[in-house]
Amino acid sequence: MKSDKTRDEKKLSLRNTLIAVVVTLFFVGIIFMYYTMLYSEKRSNIIKSGEMTAKESADHIDHYLQTNIDAVNLAAFTLDEMLTEHRTDKEIQDYLVGQSTAVRSAVIENMTGLYGYINGRFFSGTRWEPPADYVATDRPWYTKPMENPGELTILDPYVDVQSGNVMLALGKTLCDGESVISVDVSLDQIQKLTEDAVRSGESDAEMLLNNSCTVVAHSDKDEIGKNYNEEIGTFGAEIVKKVDGTDDHYFEFSFDDADYVVYVADLQNGWHCVSVKDATNVFGSLNSILLITITVVVIIVVIISIIMTRSNRYLHMSTRAIAANEAKSSFLSNMSHEIRTPINAMLGMNEMILRESDEQSIITYSENIKAAGKNLLGLVNDILDFSKIEAGKMEIIPVDYDLSAVVNDLANMIHNRAEDKGLIFRLKIDKNIPRLLHGDEVRIKQVIANLLTNAVKYTEKGSVTLYMGYRKLNSDPDNILLTVSVKDTGIGIKEEDMQKLFSKFERIEEDRNRNIEGTGLGMGIAGNLLEMMGSKLNVESVYGLGSTFSFSVKQQVQGTDPIGDYEESYRESLAQKDRYHEKFSAPDACILVVDDNPMNLMVFKSLVKQTGVKTDTANSGDEGISLTRNKLYDLIFLDHMMPEKDGIETLHEIREDTDNQNRNTPSICLTANAISGAREKYISAGFDDYLTKPIDPDTLEEMMLAYLPKDKIQKRQAGIGEYEETGSGNMESMNSILSAISIDTDAGLKNSGTMDSYMSLLKIFYESIDEKTEELNRFFKEDDLKNYTIKVHALKSSARIIGAADFGEKAQRLEDAGKADDIGYIRGHHVAFMTDYESFREPLSKVFSGYDDTVRPEADPDIIEGVLEEIKAAAEDMDCERLDSIFEEMSEYSIPQDSAKLYENLKDASDRYEYKKIVELLSGNTDGAGE
Repeated sequence: MKSDKTRDEKKLSLRNTLIAVVVTLFFVGIIFMYYTMLYSEKRSNIIKSGEMTAKESADHIDHYLQTNIDAVNLAAFTLDEMLTEHRTDKEIQDYLVGQSTAVRSAVIENMTGLYGYINGRFFSGTRWEPPADYVATDRPWYTKPMENPGELTILDPYVDVQSGNVMLALGKTLCDGESVISVDVSLDQIQKLTEDAVRSGESDAEMLLNNSCTVVAHSDKDEIGKNYNEEIGTFGAEIVKKVDGTDDHYFEFSFDDADYVVYVADLQNGWHCVSVKDATNVFGSLNSILLITITVVVIIVVIISIIMTRSNRYLHMSTRAIAANEAKSSFLSNMSHEIRTPINAMLGMNEMILRESDEQSIITYSENIKAAGKNLLGLVNDILDFSKIEAGKMEIIPVDYDLSAVVNDLANMIHNRAEDKGLIFRLKIDKNIPRLLHGDEVRIKQVIANLLTNAVKYTEKGSVTLYMGYRKLNSDPDNILLTVSVKDTGIGIKEEDMQKLFSKFERIEEDRNRNIEGTGLGMGIAGNLLEMMGSKLNVESVYGLGSTFSFSVKQQVQGTDPIGDYEESYRESLAQKDRYHEKFSAPDACILVVDDNPMNLMVFKSLVKQTGVKTDTANSGDEGISLTRNKLYDLIFLDHMMPEKDGIETLHEIREDTDNQNRNTPSICLTANAISGAREKYISAGFDDYLTKPIDPDTLEEMMLAYLPKDKIQKRQAGIGEYEETGSGNMESMNSILSAISIDTDAGLKNSGTMDSYMSLLKIFYESIDEKTEELNRFFKEDDLKNYTIKVHALKSSARIIGAADFGEKAQRLEDAGKADDIGYIRGHHVAFMTDYESFREPLSKVFSGYDDTVRPEADPDIIEGVLEEIKAAAEDMDCERLDSIFEEMSEYSIPQDSAKLYENLKDASDRYEYKKIVELLSGNTDGAGE
């Protein structure tokens, strides 16, 4: 018996020994595989880190250099023309001063100013007067460009003795072969890039080398100015030798018993941006890890032996863990349900308060309770659904349902959320989809609602679109494949974050999206529900541009009737919303609006018309300043971007004029650029507030309420301020035409106030297509970026006002490119943009072929007075083009009865070029001055 036990013990010992050997060999193999993989991964990470750092620095540097190069080239081009035209020294000096100020303030803050040797004398854009012994033609900025006539020359960097800043000079000869235009640029920004890269740990050394391998910038300032080609045996010399000896963008080398990985990014003019990473410690630590890990293997073998003897215990503990997880899910499910019950009761009672209370403060509190309650209920529902899925208690329950009701519920749910964020919500529903289906209506609606809600949450501007279509199944004629997709123009998803999309309690880019509500469960729930219905969620996303979520699910057809034109019925339902009532009236108040776009002025007057506020308008900053000198206003609105004198310059001139009675009048900036920090920018410029375009009527009235004198504001009278119902031909046909060319009539009506105003604005947009097309093409051919940008800016505002949001976005991108002097982008997109613009012509001609445009806004007395003065001045100068322009602009208005006869006589005289008669009519010397 004892012998058998001994034999069994030996077998057990032998078995344990064999297991220990196998486990040891297994782990040793794993360790070496892991070490090889880790070494490769570390090396790859270092290379990628260096690549990203060098490329990012190179992009910043390339853009910085190109911006300065463009500034010199532009100045050289202009000065060549001035030399050809024999402009005076004063004109050249004024141009350099103006251009230096404009470029430095708008584009290149670190540029010191343009200067040069022109027409035999020195000029400075900063009005710097050189000392008597200063000989311009002996300076490197003059001699170096003269060695390369017609080419832009970049000089070696130098340290400015007075400021200590590292500077770089750029120069170019002019057409006369004896003049040079140049600029000094501070390299502090580039130097900061190299230092920040090292400070952040992205690299251990960062440098910028020019085409002769001279150090332009270096994370170690002592290296700046060294020529590594002239050094022997130094770290920099070794790097240059490797750079010259390889075509790869990265390489490895050793120096002074240290290992380095170097990444090189090429820039223009033969310059290089070099990022160096010290890999010595990284690879050394890997060797240490290998030794430590091998040592740990012995411990692991011992631990495994212990684990084997206690396996039954751990198995028991595992069973208990599973039971605990099930208990957790059950608890969450029960608790979520218990919480949801009182929330529903609270929301129900709050709804009764909203319906029965007339006290505004109570209604406000209730609206806040309603919003907060819905958010809380959504979070609890997510937890409840997720716990059900984890516990395996979620079921798919198919029922007969009406698809149009599902779409209607979804549209009503998401429309207000999108509208509150200024987003466009679109429906694209295939009108042939069978209306009656059989499936889990609740879960399908839940999935789509989740996708729509997320789209609105993560989209700050643009649109959210719900597409719904279907596909017949040849093998199964009783079922269809219902296809659904939700497309947004939001922040998008990085490729590396896609895997996090369906992780529970995990949100993508947590830091960036910390202010967005939610648990992070939504996508996981949607994905699980679709899997339970035999489908899956597909995601397509471009980071920064938007995302598309889509799925297809089989549904049984219960009837052959199609859903029909749901989009049209949805638009009609939106038209039945509560009518507008102005928040106040102020007939004794008077405001001034300054904007170079006539459509914007008309929109503004239409939006405030119901309040009774008197509104004066001006087409330019100078005209607005002139009006403020003669009349005291209660509030002034100034457009930011205007030619010649923008809104900020106009405001400063008003505020600095001690004799101007409107020095302290509250002023609001009108801008189409609603970017982060805009409010702070305009407040610091002197404005009291700012208002974004297209102007939201509610926001406008709230702002007027805040800034108009309180004693001039009256409470709104019941029944006043409703939209007037005006016909414009066949509305259904018009909406169909406008929808086909992506013009949203609902957005246009909201922006303009009334149907009559909207139709007038739409007609102005249509009739100006030819004129604006000619102007934009001319400025494009002439490379006149300034006027091109201004015209695109005005066109962007007009497009957004009439509801052409997509076209407005394209104009916005061209405007941004113009502001950044990105001529490449404009050249690459101008033709397509103009094609889109001209595509409006034919559809709009159909809209206005039968439109009665006799209802036009009436010109007020101030407009008539100003126009008559302009007509008289133009006639005295015998300027027929100016007269034609005046009458063309006035065609947008109807003429008051008391001025109609005089206006008609003036137009007849203008058509016959009878300038003397025009002057006589306006001087009261004939009997034709009206009735």
